[in-house]
Amino acid sequence: MKGSKKNFKLIFIIVFVLIFVYLVASLNIFNKDSLFEFFDTEKGGKGFGIIFTVLITILMVFFVPISWFSALGAFFFGMKGYLYVITGGMLSAILSFYIAKIFRKDVIKVVNKVYYRKKRDLSLEQISQQIEKYGVGYVFFIRSMPFIPLSVANYVSGLSSISFKDYVLGTILGLVPGQFITTYFFVKAVDIKQDPIGALIAGAIKGGYVLLVILWQRKSKYKTKE
Repeated sequence: MKGSKKNFKLIFIIVFVLIFVYLVASLNIFNKDSLFEFFDTEKGGKGFGIIFTVLITILMVFFVPISWFSALGAFFFGMKGYLYVITGGMLSAILSFYIAKIFRKDVIKVVNKVYYRKKRDLSLEQISQQIEKYGVGYVFFIRSMPFIPLSVANYVSGLSSISFKDYVLGTILGLVPGQFITTYFFVKAVDIKQDPIGALIAGAIKGGYVLLVILWQRKSKYKTKE
């Protein structure tokens, strides 16, 4: 049994690394312009929406920001892009959660390297403790706040003791409204010449949402700083 588990992990790691090397070499996944060029050549093709969703799912596992896909989805699909981004974001969140459960030690090393590339106000250990303490509420909170990257939050949640049900519920509650407003903002920004009033309204809605989130941050019981 132990041998089978080790073999599974080894095969998974090899496949994971090969996919990562391919994506970096062929798509240059950490460059927004390269991703745009790739999707621009694929647009209009059969199953483009499915390709877009699958790539979101995979690329977010490798820490590519969801905000890039919100903008790309709005540009290529309009408001329909919201559905692709939410679907890909949720699938990636679930996949990352289970990767963290299975490859705990390796995930801890990688997530630490990614998260601490910048100076942070809150440690990963503190975030994990609050996820365990507050459950759905805190997952919802970190999905709405910009202080922790979405992909990092996925893995940290998987490393914590939160139940899968609470994790998924908190993720849905946080992603669905935030991504809808973000996609709407990008859609109107793309059409700013044709509909400047609509773009201004979208900007006001986005600004209002950000303000509400900031006010919530200040009033909430959840920590965002040491």
